[in-house]
Amino acid sequence: MNEMLVKTAEALHARGFHTAVFATAREAADFIRQDMPAGQTVAIGGSMTVKQMGLEKLLREDGHPVLWHWEVAPAERPGLLHEAMNAPLYVCSANALTDSGLIVQIDGNGNRVAAMCYGPNTVYVIVGRNKLVHGGFHDAVRRIKQVACPQNARRQNLDTPCAKDGGACNVKSCAHSMCHMTVCFDLAPMGKRTHVVLVDEDLGY
Repeated sequence: MNEMLVKTAEALHARGFHTAVFATAREAADFIRQDMPAGQTVAIGGSMTVKQMGLEKLLREDGHPVLWHWEVAPAERPGLLHEAMNAPLYVCSANALTDSGLIVQIDGNGNRVAAMCYGPNTVYVIVGRNKLVHGGFHDAVRRIKQVACPQNARRQNLDTPCAKDGGACNVKSCAHSMCHMTVCFDLAPMGKRTHVVLVDEDLGY
């Protein structure tokens, strides 16, 4: 088993998170499906990891109603995002995860971090090995700015400095920034169950 994943899982557990480590995305998906109560609604945050896993299709096959704002027209998204905040189950990924157990997210409108902080009773955070960082908070932010943000900006066809070939983050000249808030989870949020599912495969950005 990947030693860094095991070390990170131990650090997360010490911070109050539930953890599980899997060799493959398929094993992780099977675990999540078995762990979820039958028939409950599942909301999904913006996540290439979930899309890559095809998890939304598997959950629907299991009989779960799935709420995902990526699947609806822009005019319908605000209402769906509010509905997602009241779903009992929530699935997302992380932009970066340190081996000391810090989960770091950078969001645009905050729906993902809001759901992780408050709302759904159970949150599953699926993290591939490519998002693990050796170091602290600043190392995690650097990883997000240099690796995740450029790919996400290109996916959304945003005209941002980081999206250009060889480009770097420049807040002052970024007219369409995705980076409106940076949130670090030092400990598991109170009043809910947050399960971090670590996978020994590259997933998402």
